[in-house]
Amino acid sequence: MISFEPLRKLLAARGISTYYLRNKCGRYNLDSKTIQRFMRDESISTYTLNALCHILKCDISDIVKFIPDDENGPED
Repeated sequence: MISFEPLRKLLAARGISTYYLRNKCGRYNLDSKTIQRFMRDESISTYTLNALCHILKCDISDIVKFIPDDENGPED
């Protein structure tokens, strides 16, 4: 599973609001549905990951964390 917990922590540490992400990032403005998706650890596009890295001037490893799925869960 991909977790956006590092992103949420980074936003809090820098005092960046979702309003800022929606309205103050120029060409990288994010819509509210996209913001809801990463707040719920749902999938987002690589475009959004790119935009977040530009907005926050960070590396992708600063905003996402890989958590292995339960090894006892169903196989794909």
